[in-house]
Amino acid sequence: MDITIPEALLLLALDDERGTAILDDGTLGTALSAAAIAQLLVDGRVRIAGEGEPGARPGRLVEAAGASDDRLEPLVARIAGRTPTSALQIAAGFGGAGSPSGRVRRQLLDDFAELGVLVREQDRFLGMVWRDRWERGERRELEDALQARARAVLADADGAADDPADAPIDAALAILHGADALPKAFPDLDEAALRARGEALAEGSWASAQVREAVASMQAAMTAVLLTTVIMPASSS
Repeated sequence: MDITIPEALLLLALDDERGTAILDDGTLGTALSAAAIAQLLVDGRVRIAGEGEPGARPGRLVEAAGASDDRLEPLVARIAGRTPTSALQIAAGFGGAGSPSGRVRRQLLDDFAELGVLVREQDRFLGMVWRDRWERGERRELEDALQARARAVLADADGAADDPADAPIDAALAILHGADALPKAFPDLDEAALRARGEALAEGSWASAQVREAVASMQAAMTAVLLTTVIMPASSS
């Protein structure tokens, strides 16, 4: 299936019945940012500097000459020179529409709407728009195929049927697991089995070394960012 990690994550994070995200804006912003940076790493547009590289501090993201996605390109200059955790914090912002992740989200949603995959609906109160909803469009084959492949990946507990073509879906599922969102995305599946499979996806062997490294770095960064988000408000109360 020809789909990117951020695209797969965003579609999986939408509730088909309500047309809204299964995650709050902050968590969705963090997860979508992780997916976007992972895609940039997989595409070779950024990379993590190693020890002894001239002009680069080890463990920092540096620009590279890989493929470019116009929707993700604005992130590159903002995250270059940062650690994965710092880059994720910058990209996620507060998760709102004005944050980098919010702008990526809007562009992806607009693209899906243009393709007919999603349809934008608006909830109004006293004549004012207070919420956008994104319902399924006429071209449902992309989301149907994504759901089918995601469920097949989740059901394959031993990973025997791992397919390189599923790498973006595997990565999106691993990132959703890092956001503790798999049970929300697949409420009809056994929660304990979902968590176990999500952990296996996060730690498992990948067909692509770039995907494995990208997911590993983003998993670690998400843990740090989400812990900070939870702990700081609690400590200030």
